[in-house]
Amino acid sequence: MTDSGASRPRRSRPFVGWPTPRVTLLLQCLLGTLANKLNVPQVLLPFGREPGRVPFLLEAQRGCYTWHSTHHDAVTVEPLYENGTLCSQKAVLIAESSQPIRLSSIILAREIVTDHELRCDVKVDVIHSIEIISRTRELYVDDSPLELMVRALDEEGNTFSSLAGMMFEWSVAQDKESAREELSSKIRILKYSEAEYSPPVYIAEMEKEEKQGDMILVSGIRTGAAVVKVRIYEPFYKNVAAALIRLLVLENIFLIPSHDIYLLVGAYIKYRVAKMVQGRMTEVEFPLEHYTLEMQDHRIAFNGSLSGKVALLDEKTATVTAVQLGQTNLVFVHKNVHMRSVSGLPNCTIYVVEPGFLDFTVQPGDRWSLEVGQVYVITVEVFDKSSTKVYISDFLQEYFEEQLTTVNGSYHVVKALKSGVVLINASLTSIIYQNKNIQLIKFPIVHQQEVKIYFPIKLTPNFLAFPHHPMGILYRYKVQVEGGSGNFTWTSSNETVAVVTTKGVVTAGQVRGNSTVLARDVQNPFRYGEIKIYVLKLNKMELLPFHADVEIGQIIEIPIAMYHVNKETKEVIVFTDCSHLLLHLNMDKQGVFTLLKEGIQRPGPTHCSSTHIAAKSLGHTLVTVSVTEYEEYLESSATFAAYEPLKAVNPVEVALVTWRSAKEMVFEGGPCPWILEPSRFFLELSMEKTEKIELTQVRLPAKRKQNQYIYRVLCLDLGEQALTFRIGNHPGILNPSPAVEAVQVRFMCAHPASMSVTPVYRVPAGAQPCPLPQHNKQLIPVSSLRDTVLELAVFDQHRRKFDNFSSLMLEWKSSNETLAHFEDYNSVEMVAKDDGSGQTRLHGHQVLKVHQLKGTVLIGVNFVGYSENKSPKELSNSPRSAAVELLLVDDVTILPENATIYNHPDVKEIFSLVEGSGYFLVNSSEQDIVTITYMEAESSVQLVPVHPGFLTLEVYDLCLAFLGPAVAYLRVSDIQELELDLIDKVEIGKTVLVTVRALSSSKRPFRNKYFRNMELKLQLASAIVTLTLMEEQDKYSENYILRAVAIGQTTLVAVARDKMGRKFTSAPRQIEVFPPFRLVPEKMTLIPTNMMQDEVHIEVVQLRAVRILAPATRLITATEMPVYVLGVTSTQTPFSFSNANPGLTFHWSMSKRDVLDLVPRHSEVFLQLPVENNFAMVVHTKAAGRTSIKVTVRCMNSSSGQLEGDLLELSDEVQILVFEKLQLFFPECQPERILMPMNSQLRLHTNREGAAFVSSRVLRCFPNSSVIEEDGEGLLKAGSIAGTAVLEVTSVEPFGVNQTTITGVQVAPVTYLRMSSRPVLYTARGRTLAAFPVGVSLAFTVQFYNSIGEKFHTHNTQLHLALNRDDLLLIGPGSGNYTYMAQAVSTGVTLLGIWDRRHPGVADYVPVAVEHAIEPDTQHTLVGDVICFRTHLLNHDGEPGIWMISADNILQTDTGTGVGVARRPGVATVFHDIPGVVKTYREVVVNASSRLTLSYDLKTYLTNSPSSAVFKLFITTGRNGANLKGSCTSSQALAITTILLPETLVMCHVQFSNTLLDIPASKVFHVHAGFSMERGAYVCLIKVRPQSEGLLQALSVADTSVYGWATLVSERSKNGMQRTLIPFIPAFYVNQSELVLSHRQDVGEIRVLGVDRVLEKLEVFPSSPVLVVSGHRHSSLTPGLVVYPVRVVNFTSLQQTSPVFINICCVLTSQSEAVVVRALKEKSGADQCEDSSVLQKFLGSHQTILFTLFAVLASTAFVFLAYNAFLNKIQTVPVVYVPTLGTPQPGFAPTRSPPPFTSPQSPPVQNRLQHWLWSVRHERPLGHVP
Repeated sequence: MTDSGASRPRRSRPFVGWPTPRVTLLLQCLLGTLANKLNVPQVLLPFGREPGRVPFLLEAQRGCYTWHSTHHDAVTVEPLYENGTLCSQKAVLIAESSQPIRLSSIILAREIVTDHELRCDVKVDVIHSIEIISRTRELYVDDSPLELMVRALDEEGNTFSSLAGMMFEWSVAQDKESAREELSSKIRILKYSEAEYSPPVYIAEMEKEEKQGDMILVSGIRTGAAVVKVRIYEPFYKNVAAALIRLLVLENIFLIPSHDIYLLVGAYIKYRVAKMVQGRMTEVEFPLEHYTLEMQDHRIAFNGSLSGKVALLDEKTATVTAVQLGQTNLVFVHKNVHMRSVSGLPNCTIYVVEPGFLDFTVQPGDRWSLEVGQVYVITVEVFDKSSTKVYISDFLQEYFEEQLTTVNGSYHVVKALKSGVVLINASLTSIIYQNKNIQLIKFPIVHQQEVKIYFPIKLTPNFLAFPHHPMGILYRYKVQVEGGSGNFTWTSSNETVAVVTTKGVVTAGQVRGNSTVLARDVQNPFRYGEIKIYVLKLNKMELLPFHADVEIGQIIEIPIAMYHVNKETKEVIVFTDCSHLLLHLNMDKQGVFTLLKEGIQRPGPTHCSSTHIAAKSLGHTLVTVSVTEYEEYLESSATFAAYEPLKAVNPVEVALVTWRSAKEMVFEGGPCPWILEPSRFFLELSMEKTEKIELTQVRLPAKRKQNQYIYRVLCLDLGEQALTFRIGNHPGILNPSPAVEAVQVRFMCAHPASMSVTPVYRVPAGAQPCPLPQHNKQLIPVSSLRDTVLELAVFDQHRRKFDNFSSLMLEWKSSNETLAHFEDYNSVEMVAKDDGSGQTRLHGHQVLKVHQLKGTVLIGVNFVGYSENKSPKELSNSPRSAAVELLLVDDVTILPENATIYNHPDVKEIFSLVEGSGYFLVNSSEQDIVTITYMEAESSVQLVPVHPGFLTLEVYDLCLAFLGPAVAYLRVSDIQELELDLIDKVEIGKTVLVTVRALSSSKRPFRNKYFRNMELKLQLASAIVTLTLMEEQDKYSENYILRAVAIGQTTLVAVARDKMGRKFTSAPRQIEVFPPFRLVPEKMTLIPTNMMQDEVHIEVVQLRAVRILAPATRLITATEMPVYVLGVTSTQTPFSFSNANPGLTFHWSMSKRDVLDLVPRHSEVFLQLPVENNFAMVVHTKAAGRTSIKVTVRCMNSSSGQLEGDLLELSDEVQILVFEKLQLFFPECQPERILMPMNSQLRLHTNREGAAFVSSRVLRCFPNSSVIEEDGEGLLKAGSIAGTAVLEVTSVEPFGVNQTTITGVQVAPVTYLRMSSRPVLYTARGRTLAAFPVGVSLAFTVQFYNSIGEKFHTHNTQLHLALNRDDLLLIGPGSGNYTYMAQAVSTGVTLLGIWDRRHPGVADYVPVAVEHAIEPDTQHTLVGDVICFRTHLLNHDGEPGIWMISADNILQTDTGTGVGVARRPGVATVFHDIPGVVKTYREVVVNASSRLTLSYDLKTYLTNSPSSAVFKLFITTGRNGANLKGSCTSSQALAITTILLPETLVMCHVQFSNTLLDIPASKVFHVHAGFSMERGAYVCLIKVRPQSEGLLQALSVADTSVYGWATLVSERSKNGMQRTLIPFIPAFYVNQSELVLSHRQDVGEIRVLGVDRVLEKLEVFPSSPVLVVSGHRHSSLTPGLVVYPVRVVNFTSLQQTSPVFINICCVLTSQSEAVVVRALKEKSGADQCEDSSVLQKFLGSHQTILFTLFAVLASTAFVFLAYNAFLNKIQTVPVVYVPTLGTPQPGFAPTRSPPPFTSPQSPPVQNRLQHWLWSVRHERPLGHVP
């Protein structure tokens, strides 16, 4: 049955799982189709003859469909179109069958776009039966109605899809089970329109027509049973039986209380009954009309009366009284017998329990957080032992130990007086029954409650007011709370006006109105505070009283008050916060104050907003603050002033003068006269004693500084007092709170007590003062070159310096006026001097004249008296003189001033400090490069290098007048390279000079004194020459005499080592010894003016200047031109300097990059040459314009003297003009022009040759006909005159058409030539080549250009090719004209020059650099090295080439990946071939390894524990710590491990170091070789083999290490095997797997064998607490044996716990063993009797007794003999243990069970030898385990 006209769509089964790969593509193709489906696959419709046939809605998903029915007579389909479109996704099915038989039709829906067809099977059949469907069979009186629905079935029991539209007849029938009553007395049938429910559309339409459909509502009227009947209204179905449903109508009644009740014995409860009628609860009086109450199911508690009841019920009053402990049910019973089966009647359970504990409640609020001053009611609640609340009867009373005033025991009224924490105690003592009997409780129940009392909640401020903001900006204000617990919940009465957060932040301002915000205490919501919130319109503002003047730099906050004034009541409300209003601030004077941008507009206690202005300069301004709100303008103004801070400038705190001397006191700043009331300004300087000083204000005509106040204070009498200076304005109406500032200083007048004379130093800023003590007994150095100013300072008795002592009379003296004198001995110049605080003091200055002579002079000054006649008293105590002895010296210098220091810890460089005062400050510009030690006694500085770098050493003279520090410039450097300088071709018998230098990182030579630290020496490859060290040497090199003694060739290298041991080798110098040179013939005759030269003159010059050779300076666009560097003369070509050593670097630049590009040579093949080779470049013109090209040539080594005048760089610049080429018509169809050099020929060729007759002729020449000639056969001949001509070429076609073309011919001289190279070399992305690869074949092509850069079409130039060296590049003519082919055979740079023989100025120079393109560097390759070769070369498709090897037996190589293994000494060549592009190679010389280096991780060690990790012993064949060269790719690493297998080169084995240990290590360890890619080294992998018990036992106490041996397979006989010692820690041994304990023997032992360091780390612990391992003890008889006692704590638990282990662990050996502990079960009595009988049988057998006795005696004798042997010959050998379970036979190996040294009972100490047997290993020990 459906609930609407459309059937409920069936949910399609979701697709589960992913499709297989084979059908993925098919599913993707059908995905759109599968997504379209109908809502139902089958529909069953009822047959009917009434006009209102039953429709059914069929719906498709997605797409637009056409609908078709295959049986129109049975079912018709009508499409539905939505939204006025022609797209239909829905259709209505209507049964049209006119015959009452089962008919079917197929509905086809075809998608109009994809033609996909959907199908639905529709059947039409006759209704066979109907039934009523209901959610429930019970409903309540006057409750919500119940919906009933009809479901129709066919004859087979199938449900019809829809009954929508069919008419049914619903009625109330007679209930056969109840008494006859009126049919409609219980229920009634409702329409949907009468209820608050929405029916389907067709039901609503039928109800309008007073018809009934398949759905109806019924409502209960009164209690009872009722039957509802329905039948089909259509006459055709009159024989279909009506459907019936029986419903029960109940009253909605319930008990009060309705929950389960818990009572104490003797307590009672009175129940009430209520019912719900139309949503209202009404109480019902007893007795009830339809129901009775009964007590059922009495369940007595344990130990209760089984015959009695738990509780008694008084039915009249519904009172239940608890009688005894237990539980019972109180249930409703319907008086009507037929209604007693109703399940919905209320009931409850009553539990009678014992009291458990008490609890308190407090009202109002039910929270134990109270408020001071409030009245509360406190009650007591009783709970049972299960924490369930017990109902307290009306007559139940409790008696309490009262601590508060109460009315009765369970009801207390209290008033909180003060805040704090109070404890309330209560106890339940007795119960009063309903008959007033008192029953005491045996065990009173006591409870205690903690009460917290807080102050009342108060919110501040009293109210909040905000202006209404038109832009919707919200104000946020944090309300302050006092009192309460501190945790509140906040609510707003009108959240439209104001919203409050959980933190008490009020947000308002967007909507006008008011609201009340409440803050309720979380601990007690009945406590709260409230505050009013207003949002009103702004209509008044003003600036409040404030401070109007402030110091510069300070900030003034301008408080602004705004108000809302009620126009009717004139009530004024002050806004709390108006800071969001946009304030406009205006000042009439700019610059005095500035608006503080970061000054927040914030409210205050008396204002709602503010603005901040900062005082910037002295002055005043009028500030106007305005606001515009709702088009209403408000403003307010005030005047503000800024003043400078008041300070005492001089003195700062204290002024000290001599008698009759004066001090000018200067004060600055302070408030200025208030601009509106200047008459209120005041300033004053007050004193304490007016008779001791004379005070005068100094009024200068022009003040030195604004707002500066000067007073002259003259000392009249000795003494001390304070002076106070105050300045400000008196309060007035316009400035009620003006600023007043004050400052205080002290003035002192005293006699001088001491004097001092010191030179005046001009020390640098931040430098420390001269360390000489400042008194007259010290010899003070001064400059003998400059006059010195001596400064006199006077002090009082407290060593305080006087500010002024001009009243004193002084006299100066010099002991040696030849060295120094004074011009005026009685005068002194008083000079004011600032001491750093701003206070100036007068010092006496006297100039000491010097005569540039060094020596010592004594200077003195005498105090004569005061200049005034009347001197004060106590003058006799004043000092009479002061003296100082001066030493005249020269300025300090550092020797040497420049140095390059070798970075070596043994180098100690000493720098001498010459002259100066002797007191220096040594400083360095860098701190971590050297360690500086100032040796004051030697007056020198010692430097020890630490790191390479550059620094400046600065020495400050602390005791001479400062003219700047003495400096020395230092470089600390490592060895960069070694340089050999010699003539490499020597005639036999002759000598040449060999000079060796070591260069630093800056290419500067080291001094030769460092050579011994470098271990520098020369090495010769053969003895054809000899070397002799010369006696005379310079500072920076070592010179040797090389004498040629035999003809041949040899190699000379210099070798050195740095402080890290790294080896440096100079470039090898080939030395050729040749026989004497002779001229043949010895005699020659020459004619006059001819010349013969048998000598080659070599001119060595310094470059004075450089110039750029640009063949042309005016070029057309889109052309190329070479430029290169020349010297000042034409002979100084690039051959002169391009390959100098040390070299020159060439740096090119342009002024405009959009005119042309300047690229290095060979850029067309993607080479990027270094700056050393960029002496030649190529210009590529791009756009019209003028630019300049500049080159800078720099010298790499300033000491080489390559540039004249020791310059470091030379430069030149040239201007290039680029212009557009003349063009006709359009650029796409430019006419061609032929360009030929003079005296050249050109054969014309056309595309019509052979197909047509082609002829040519010269039409016109300029300036004459000799410019060009044509022979009529297509050969053009240019003459010796430059000019132009017009050439006509005609083609006569065989089909009658003639074609003619005219082109121009220009004859011009060749201006320049350019050489280009190929092939193009491609590299990996991000990589560039700096040189051509070794082995590459190069092709050079020469092209010729005219004066503007146009390329010639033909040539007639005779070229000359020259190389600066012929050993690196093999070059010759190519197959084409002006082409050359070259082969790169060795690394280096070759300069290639080419020029016109007739015009040498037409030339081009190209550097050809050749380097290895295969990495890595294969020098020092040893046998065993694994090399991952790599090159960045690729073909044009980005693919690599093919690897090849010349000798695979020497260097085994994987040609697929380019990785090789050096297997034997020899020479092999690695090739990398890129077909058609380049085939490069690299030679690898494999040397024999000197020795193997073995290493391992020092944190690891070997152990024979089966669980130990693999031990790794690393092996390298060289001394650099690795055998892997280069960076390996993943494919190369895979080839190493799977194909090359380098580990086959290495053999490994191990051996115990203890030769007395008769166990081969191969039985313990398995060893095999490997290669570690991570370490790049070979590795011996040592694994532990499985070992027998005897082997483990024997090794457990072995004292030995392990030798690890390794060798190369190919060099076993040469170097032998190498070994290293590896620490070995043997595994401990436990020869027992089980420990059996019993009741009688509950203590056992665990015995462990091991060496001391293993036993120290041993951990023994049980797996269960039923066992205890108590300590351990070492065996005194057996070395290496430790015994652990094991005791049973609870034997019963041991028997029940299974299994239990004793765990034995050791972190050193990574062992973890477990011994099972088992409990022995006790035997029964019968078993004991049986054992007794067995024992009797055993004792009765004489043979058995004798045999047992013999065995015991033999064992005892054997143990005794073995023990004696052990005592006589004790050696440190492994111990072998043998069990004594019988007479052992030779060669017998005992099994593990039973254990050889374990027994259930621990044997006594004296009998423990029975468990062990010692054997000295002279022969094979007894019981030895093989």
